[in-house]
Amino acid sequence: MCGLLFGCQIDRQTLRQAESVTQLKKDATLTCPINEPTACAQSTAFSKLYASSQMSGKNQMLILDHGEESLLARINLIRAAQESIDIQTFIWNNDEAGHWVLAELIKAARRGVKVSIIGDQLYTMGNSWLMAELATIHQNFEFRLYNPVFSDAHTSAFEFASAIACCLASLNRRMHNKAFVVDNRYAIVGGRNYSSRYFDWDATFNYKDREVMAIGDVVDEIVISFDSFWTSEHVLPLTHLNDVARRIIDNQEAHTDWNQPLPELAQALSVQADDNSHIEKTFFADVLAVDEVEYFSDTHDKPFNKEARQVNKQLTEKFHDLFARTEHRLLIQTPYLVFSRKARNMFKKLRKDHPDLALQVSTNSLSSTDAFYVYAISLKYKRFYLKKLDMEIYEFKQQPGMLEQFFATHQTNEHTRFGLHSKSFVIDNEISMIGSHNFDPRSDVLNTESGFIIYDREFAAQLTASIEQDMLPENSWLVAAKEQIPFFSHVSGFFATISRKLPIFDIWPFRYSTSYELLPGKEPVPRDHPDFFEHYKSVGNFPDIDLPVKQIQTIIISAFGGFAEPIM
Repeated sequence: MCGLLFGCQIDRQTLRQAESVTQLKKDATLTCPINEPTACAQSTAFSKLYASSQMSGKNQMLILDHGEESLLARINLIRAAQESIDIQTFIWNNDEAGHWVLAELIKAARRGVKVSIIGDQLYTMGNSWLMAELATIHQNFEFRLYNPVFSDAHTSAFEFASAIACCLASLNRRMHNKAFVVDNRYAIVGGRNYSSRYFDWDATFNYKDREVMAIGDVVDEIVISFDSFWTSEHVLPLTHLNDVARRIIDNQEAHTDWNQPLPELAQALSVQADDNSHIEKTFFADVLAVDEVEYFSDTHDKPFNKEARQVNKQLTEKFHDLFARTEHRLLIQTPYLVFSRKARNMFKKLRKDHPDLALQVSTNSLSSTDAFYVYAISLKYKRFYLKKLDMEIYEFKQQPGMLEQFFATHQTNEHTRFGLHSKSFVIDNEISMIGSHNFDPRSDVLNTESGFIIYDREFAAQLTASIEQDMLPENSWLVAAKEQIPFFSHVSGFFATISRKLPIFDIWPFRYSTSYELLPGKEPVPRDHPDFFEHYKSVGNFPDIDLPVKQIQTIIISAFGGFAEPIM
């Protein structure tokens, strides 16, 4: 049955027919004069930064911490595009934000811009009617998908279950790269996907994410990586997918009005995107010309063969090498605190070599995470992280105190949850990384990943300040050891250590750690401070969780689901 995943390729006759019909259906008209295709592009204030980059020879870098501002920058650059737009993403939902970006890209294509998009098939659109429409919409617009399950654009629940049963190893291999490039000059790289919850537009759940805009010659490195994916055997045009091809042949495409009025959420932002003075005011104060920047990306075939994985160990090895050379402070932000065994061993050696090293991690709490089953696995290692690695762990609150500074709030209410999705680190206040890599086993082996490593002290200071803000007591709980009880704590720790090392049956009920809230009027103190328990109160392992079922499920997965750690 495992051959099903690879044995459902489109037959040649259907493919030829679909490609022929697609070429007939594709619109070739342009809204801009064919002899002057750039005349319809609006100007962008970011062109000043590109000119500055070319003069100085330094890349201009800008941290994008706010979701709606990141969307604003994209819309401005799409409207200013003159030649090309290249996009890679893990998720693309056709919700309000995702639909608006698509509409802007289609307008750009119709004025003469070459638009190329690669999405991971498992989490992109999920609508073969819409994908058939996108396949035929314009000669300048092309959408391709990475590793399509059963050679379809849409995976039904039945097909997904079948793929898990027969071909989990292949199903699990995903493209997690996130890159947005305009005219080979401007790029945005980081953690955001194309969905309303990444841009502060979801009423139920929004991510606090991070990206970096790069302007300058380093963008060429992103384009080279994108082109290698675009021509890969693992990335297929929509016409090569069974369900899309059938829709095209049978005239079953969706018929979307891409010129419909903007939703109320987008109207003010659309006006701002056309206002270059607003663009300058919003972004320019935080732009830095950095000393050195390196773009990294796994190759398209990393998840599919051993030799490629060996070659691509350079990404994980790069991180581990940088971490291992830390001397004073390592600051990490990750949505999922599940380090691989190799990473845990590396950190253990790092702690032994540098006993005074400050090792700090900002991550999600159970209340803020989007994947409680992954959080459950992290519970197994809390004692190891805190006791053996002397790690400081800060877990983000689902309703942070600085909510209005972090998010655009016109769509949120008292029930809206918020969670971290940022993937970043800072080493010794000098080396920074912002990208898509979650520092977990999946990112190490199963996903392709991308991001920037920046060697610049001023940039590192900006990124440090951003992460430290997330770690403030009003925004995160501090995770630390429980108050020790003579003899019992020692015995409990002994059995807990044995239990946590088991892949299953980790059933020792007494936890080493808990979450702490800073008491009103008290100042933060270190965990080893003699008055720590006078400054903090315990709020339990799962603060702000009202659903006992979720707590029970988390405990059960932590106890019995350790075997699944490498694929979560």
